[in-house]
This record gives sequence, C-alpha cells and structure tokens, in this order.
Amino acid sequence: GRGRPRTAVTEALVAASDRRGFAVARAAAPLLRPLMRASAGRLWRDDLAYAERRWELRASGRFPG
Repeated sequence: GRGRPRTAVTEALVAASDRRGFAVARAAAPLLRPLMRASAGRLWRDDLAYAERRWELRASGRFPG
C-alpha cells in the first residue's frame, strides 16, 4: 500500500581453496570488493526494473504471463 517492495533477498558465498590463484584473488579482494558491490547493485536495479515492466505488461493484459 505504501509503494514499497515487500520482498527481500539475501545471498551469501563462502569459498576456500589451496590454489595459488585463489590466494592472489584473496589478496586483491579489498580492491575488487567495491567494484563487485557496484556491479551487483546495478544488476539488482536492472532486474527490478525488468520485473516491474513485466508486471505492468501483465496487469494491462499485453503480456501472456
């Protein structure tokens, strides 16, 4: 009723490896983390916009869903 989303999604990833490349990635994580957060945020906004467009089409009867 207030125009706010009622759905929340939480994701988590835990990874471990003894491989050398993994150690390099772990060392680079502080530099990569802000870029990954920005990219993930952009994807979520795009997904939300897409879902809203589909809902509008279904609600108007222009999308066979």
